[in-house]
Amino acid sequence: MYTELHRPLRAVPLLRDVLNAYDATHTREMALYLSWLAVAYADANEPEAAAGTAERVIGLSSDVTSERTAERVRVVLKSLRRYADVPEVAELLAEHEAA
Repeated sequence: MYTELHRPLRAVPLLRDVLNAYDATHTREMALYLSWLAVAYADANEPEAAAGTAERVIGLSSDVTSERTAERVRVVLKSLRRYADVPEVAELLAEHEAA
């Protein structure tokens, strides 16, 4: 996947298309795809979009019991640390990293 290769310009449009067509009742899968989108936004130097997407990932992940989504939340938060000076990111990290 382009996200794992740190190719956000390729990853973001593909992930948006997938998410727009995805059945929102599949909470775990939505959280996973959104986690890759959040990381792609971070890699694309879009910390505000990454933080907003991360918030959705965290919200969805809290509704499911899945070690994989929990791990993806940790990956997303780690990818956002380099933007800790951006207010949206700082707020998200302060709220969720301690948990």
